[in-house]
Amino acid sequence: MNEVADMKAIGVDVGGSGCRLAVVNVHTGRIEGDVERLSHDVDTPTEPILDALSTALNRMPDLPVGLGFPGRVHGTTVRTAPNLRSTWPGTDLAGRLARPDLVVLNDADAAAVAEVRLGSAAGEAGTVLTVTVGTGLGSGLHRNGRLVPGCEFGLLPHPTRGDVLETHASGRARDVEGLDLAAWADRFNEALGVMETAVDADLIVVGGGITEHWEAFETRLQANAAVRKARFGSDAGVIGAALMAGHLNA
Repeated sequence: MNEVADMKAIGVDVGGSGCRLAVVNVHTGRIEGDVERLSHDVDTPTEPILDALSTALNRMPDLPVGLGFPGRVHGTTVRTAPNLRSTWPGTDLAGRLARPDLVVLNDADAAAVAEVRLGSAAGEAGTVLTVTVGTGLGSGLHRNGRLVPGCEFGLLPHPTRGDVLETHASGRARDVEGLDLAAWADRFNEALGVMETAVDADLIVVGGGITEHWEAFETRLQANAAVRKARFGSDAGVIGAALMAGHLNA
């Protein structure tokens, strides 16, 4: 057996509405078996989420673990959590989950890693911006294949509507305001326009659950850069987190 080709890791994607975790082949990006889903919402306290996640991880094989978190992190410590309760900042995820080798990164960065290494942007040179539409509006940036961590462009101010971009163009905004896909796409174009003033991207990859409806809104998207659908959809965060853990523990 080729040990490199068969290397696996566990990817965890923490979001505003739940956690997803799975075993991933870090050579191919293939998810092995089922994706386990743990439900919570933005008002769920920190401890029950971590308890459920710890229990789920303890049921899984003894493999490297990577975790994508919806906010800023420093090492394995949470700095911000804009789409979760305010009790998260200061939490040491490695210590709390009893995983000293845990690899933690921003969830949108994790999704971007999956798409650039093995997905829609694999082999692309230049600047690639991956935008993930979920509870928030995540963004991950690569320059010539290298991740530039912590580029949370979804938190840039909206120039006309007030507040920040993700308030108006996220999946949550679409649900809360009852926006149809056409109206949401117009909002998303506004967000892309602001992001393109911050970074001169050669390619924009759009991911998240919204891509299930890609054919319904693709032609409405407007950007200076080429725009492409993410290969891994809502699994990108899980896969990217596993890739980071697998390669760092190889």
